[in-house]
Amino acid sequence: MTEPHVIDQSDDEYDPETDEKTAYALFGLAAYKANVLERSLLDTLRVSKVITGEIQGQRAFDDPKLLKATMGQLIRFSKPYVGAHPDVMNDLYESLKRRNYLIHHFWYEQIADMFSEAGRAKLCRDLKTDCRLFTRTNERLNERILDPLLTALGITPEMVEAQYSKDHREAMALYENKPFTAEEDSS
Repeated sequence: MTEPHVIDQSDDEYDPETDEKTAYALFGLAAYKANVLERSLLDTLRVSKVITGEIQGQRAFDDPKLLKATMGQLIRFSKPYVGAHPDVMNDLYESLKRRNYLIHHFWYEQIADMFSEAGRAKLCRDLKTDCRLFTRTNERLNERILDPLLTALGITPEMVEAQYSKDHREAMALYENKPFTAEEDSS
């Protein structure tokens, strides 16, 4: 196994437990954060292609080549737009390496660590490090590349936040009065 990228190890934002549930939850969180990063990369690529005139409007969001692309392909496709920021490119490649390890090899190579407290503690530390890597990479990508591109299109951070809030409210309203478990459903 390769060592995770070393970054701030503060545990303030994460559950300090190391039981099985926490380890699985941290794995899910790391996979989620990798997916969020992948979507930000896709959005960066889409907006870049609109700004450069390579693709017009809605076509950028419906392009099957982009929608089917793997994270590695998205990184390669976006290099002309992101390459001026070598630190972001390095973070993207490190994130890709860790994402691929998590999705394709993590449990196969590290399942034995789940059988002891010390092993689970190591898994949890590694997964938290991965979460931080994906978050930091996503923040850098957004701050240095995507946000300025959106601003060039007249899309302000406030507009993005307003849309996010609207989407969040609509999603929550879908499940407002619905049970979350089968037991709640039968009562």
